[in-house]
Amino acid sequence: MSDERRKFERINLPRMEHAFVTTAKGKRLGDLSVLGRGGFQVDTHEPFKSGDVHDLVIVDTTEGIKREVRAIVRMSAPGAVGFEFEDLDPDAAVEMGVIIGKYYSAAAKNI
Repeated sequence: MSDERRKFERINLPRMEHAFVTTAKGKRLGDLSVLGRGGFQVDTHEPFKSGDVHDLVIVDTTEGIKREVRAIVRMSAPGAVGFEFEDLDPDAAVEMGVIIGKYYSAAAKNI
């Protein structure tokens, strides 16, 4: 029996793609490395405290997506921070779905 506690499927994004996360003021934090309907992970060395809420921007330049999100820090490890979406509105959910679908489709082709 698996001890998997996640509610939503996640997709690992390839490093070479143009998907990244910035602060609300535009400072680039790092590459978007994991994305799911419930949250995301960014590869960064910036310090984040578990439980803190941040306004961030998820960017995918190949899809023309630049979506502001509010997220809660759920995991912080050397080189990566995991966030849970606080409240993903329908438009933001659609855009996250576009990114997930694109990379999910590409991963399925490589199997």
